Amino acid sequence: MKVTDPKNLNKHFNELFRADDLDGMMALYESSAVLCLASGHVLNGSEQIREQMKTLLALRGELTSEHLSCVQRDDLAMLHAKWQFKGSDSAGNAIDIGGYSSKLAKKGEDGAWRYVMDLPVAFRP
Repeated sequence: MKVTDPKNLNKHFNELFRADDLDGMMALYESSAVLCLASGHVLNGSEQIREQMKTLLALRGELTSEHLSCVQRDDLAMLHAKWQFKGSDSAGNAIDIGGYSSKLAKKGEDGAWRYVMDLPVAFRP
């Protein structure tokens, strides 16, 4: 499914996460996208981001988010959301984290919006 309104990117990502659809999630990222982890480590490009998404999906948790804002100019949009993740690691330890994300999206020539910069933990409350 092509996302034609940037305000719907985060919602669609969550739907794909719940469906365990790694390929669908990756289709929401430009091939040269960057993802900055909470540790400050930056993942560059589809291959590195895909590995991180596999790790996230393996936690078999529940991801919820609330769209907060979308500021758009031409083919760029800045998205902000509040999110919560509850799951467990491979040892069965509970994971309950949340925060606020900032994402930069770009409209492609095909009319689809995709993430180009993803900062899932812009700050925590």
